[in-house]
Amino acid sequence: MKLIKMACMTCCIVLASLLSACGADNILHGKSDHWDVSLQRSTGSFNIVYIGEETKLKDIEYDISGTNIKYQGKASNEQEVPFHISGPIISNADKTKDPITFRISWNDQSESVTFE
Repeated sequence: MKLIKMACMTCCIVLASLLSACGADNILHGKSDHWDVSLQRSTGSFNIVYIGEETKLKDIEYDISGTNIKYQGKASNEQEVPFHISGPIISNADKTKDPITFRISWNDQSESVTFE
């Protein structure tokens, strides 16, 4: 299990490095108590990583919203940790400087990360 978690963290570090090489001024990064979220405005790609202590996650849903931005997704079935979602392109992310909010719900809990 520790080997899988180490591999996931290494993957996240590599992804963050790649994103930073592609225009660090466009990368937004934020954390809540249980989630680590990054967004690259220029491409609209995002990454959501669970950083909490729970070992099983269920009913995971995420909602990304902002001015002219509305994107929703969910993970089916119960998920094991480590868990991460790498998202496709969010259209219009590069066209707005307004706040973009990621709302994530799981296991009857909910948290948000807002990029100003």
